[in-house]
Amino acid sequence: MAGEVKKKIKPGAIELHPEELAIVVQYEVQEVSTGADGAQTILNREQTSKKISVKSLNDKTNIPILAKEIVDKCKLIHPSKVGQVEQLLYDLQQRASSNNASPPSPSPVPTPVAAATPASDNFTPDSTPSANSNASSNGQSGKSSSSRSSRSSNTSKAAAAAQATAKVARAEQEAAERLELQQRRQMQASQIFKVQQRLYENAFLDNLDEYVEGLYEEEMPKKVRATGMISQLFRNTENFETLLRHETLLGTLARMLREDGKRSIDLCTNIISVFFSISNFTQFHGLIMANQIGALTMDLVDLEIKRTEHRVMEEGISPAMVAQKALEASQGQVQLGEREKKLLALIQKQDRLLYICLYMLLNLAEDVEVERKMKKKNVVVYLVKMLDRSNVELLILATTFLKKLSIYKENKEKMAECSIVEKLMKFVPVLNDVLLMSVLRLLHNLSFDSTLRDEMVKFGIIPKAVDMMTAPRFQPVVLGLLYHVSMEDRFKTFFTFSDCVPKMYDMLMRVQDLRQTPELIALAVNLTQHPRNAEVLCEGDRFDRLVRRAFQTCDELLFKVVRNLSQQEGGVKRRFGPYVEQLVTLLKAPDITAELFVEVLGTLANLYIPEFDYMGLVMKHNLLNFLATYAQPGAVDDDILLEVIMFVGVLCNEGTALPLVESRLVNTLFVLMGEKKEDDEFVLQIAFSFHKFLLYEETRHALLHYTQVVYYLVDLLQDKNREVRKVADQCLDIIMDTDEEWAIRIRNLKFESFNQEWLEIASHPQDGGSSNAVLNGNGGGGGMGGGGGGGGGG
Repeated sequence: MAGEVKKKIKPGAIELHPEELAIVVQYEVQEVSTGADGAQTILNREQTSKKISVKSLNDKTNIPILAKEIVDKCKLIHPSKVGQVEQLLYDLQQRASSNNASPPSPSPVPTPVAAATPASDNFTPDSTPSANSNASSNGQSGKSSSSRSSRSSNTSKAAAAAQATAKVARAEQEAAERLELQQRRQMQASQIFKVQQRLYENAFLDNLDEYVEGLYEEEMPKKVRATGMISQLFRNTENFETLLRHETLLGTLARMLREDGKRSIDLCTNIISVFFSISNFTQFHGLIMANQIGALTMDLVDLEIKRTEHRVMEEGISPAMVAQKALEASQGQVQLGEREKKLLALIQKQDRLLYICLYMLLNLAEDVEVERKMKKKNVVVYLVKMLDRSNVELLILATTFLKKLSIYKENKEKMAECSIVEKLMKFVPVLNDVLLMSVLRLLHNLSFDSTLRDEMVKFGIIPKAVDMMTAPRFQPVVLGLLYHVSMEDRFKTFFTFSDCVPKMYDMLMRVQDLRQTPELIALAVNLTQHPRNAEVLCEGDRFDRLVRRAFQTCDELLFKVVRNLSQQEGGVKRRFGPYVEQLVTLLKAPDITAELFVEVLGTLANLYIPEFDYMGLVMKHNLLNFLATYAQPGAVDDDILLEVIMFVGVLCNEGTALPLVESRLVNTLFVLMGEKKEDDEFVLQIAFSFHKFLLYEETRHALLHYTQVVYYLVDLLQDKNREVRKVADQCLDIIMDTDEEWAIRIRNLKFESFNQEWLEIASHPQDGGSSNAVLNGNGGGGGMGGGGGGGGGG
């Protein structure tokens, strides 16, 4: 006679809809056949989902009331999940608000002002151009500004959409992995149940009283049988209502676990299986905690670990050794002795018990407060010790649990104390893909810590991860892991001696949208900051192909890599020579985006190539007037302005010195020095540009006769930044070498600057005694520190 077939619904994850204002509830429809003996068999599983739209959601919506209403109406969501629904609704509310807000224009183009107009603190969009300004140039700039602003806004929206799509795809992939892990854990638990079930006959709910009476027997085998039969009943969720209504059942099982748990591993496995079955449902977690099963389970895990450690100490036999011997026996290489067979059976029983215990603890750890209690009872230490065992499913469970715990600093520190990295690196690589992914994700979490990154490099993570770079399944997490390692400058050279850079280059050339692979572009940006890695990337025709692809795609992320390459001295920088004019053309393109503008300008600002014809470039593209438009204070964002200053310094040579003066860029940079005096980076780059200006007659004359640059440079000698002091001193040395009159004045200014405190006391003595003390060099501790010879003259 065929068994009765029923449909059962098992709720799953609750997620946000990737595009709409809606919540998606995942659930599984199961067709379950119940045989004449009461055994249930799942005939079919179908994954499906229900969409709950909340189109009326806005800033004024009462989220808690709406969440409760959704939970009340949707039978697929348990009341205990109302907090999760609330959080999802808050996320949707924020998404709705951001969609309604008008995005600010990211255009890099400044307000059009006359190229020859000197910098002013009060310029406005309606400023009247000077008489010598070029009207047609300004008109063209205005049209360009409008076009760029529109194009930049559209491209930014497209980029945001692409990033959102990539994020959704990544989230879906991770959700699929979590579902796969959950299904695998459930399957392993079912296998354990089947092993246990083979020891007993089929259990029936009608015989429950008989099984409960068996719990009170004196003989241990009868107790084990009774708990085994009850464990069978709890595997069928339809029995829960009757079983959980029993007044003494769970309390009696908890008491037996407490009193007799140390006497029989089978008894422990059966009782923990009962509580594990109900731990899969959040609403029963309180029932488990009320019987103190969490604490008892932790004690059981501790006991089994101590038994294993004792066996290793006394007999020198570890679970890994027994597993290896069993593997060799299965391949016919050796034969197991009686003692080894008993040990293997014991270890297998122990693995089954540990798996059920840790799986139940993982279920209970959904409550953060319960997780904290587990931490205090050393759950991290126990889980790390599981990594010494050989059962694949137990290893997957342990690494999954450790990954969940690793997001907290104190847990991560405890893992480090237990040498977790050394233990994990044994599994990189490993033949089981699920275990390998779980290990890699845990390593990725741990790699946020610099000390643990050092450990990973010590145990060879770079070559091992590089070997897996091209495996699609592991690619995102492996690239993320390598990216974290590459943040340390001392490790970047290690990548040179692996295949990482060539593989990374191939991926850069193959990926259509780099926004969908953020780990790849982040790794490329980090590695190309190192000169040797940059050279490897540019070997053969790779450099030309990369630059041509950057021009073809106009991808600002790829231009970040190109910009890094332009920072490298020697042969790499000179290879940019044929592309400088093309870069300038792209820079002046009317439809260039703000992000790409910064990267192209930054690339040009790095390209000081002595033999290049900058004069021809400046004349052909009217480049100085173009840059003067961007150099006005407040015209553009600081990141663009900084690159403009650097590019002006690159362009300055003997041929371009006079056009630079005529464009008034020399005066503009001096004004910017005052505007940005609190920003060390701006001060340093402007000082570098002044250094270039002082090398040529025309720009030096403009600086010395039409600005107060000397006084600024003398002041910079007292700056806290060592590099700023160094460049300022070099600038003053050039002035003193080229102008004798200024040389005398600079010596006096230096004396006054270094001996300011001494001069003030000498000029305004508070009383005769203190003045004489200072003049005699006995007080104040200041005494003419930088003046040298000037001090003697004083």
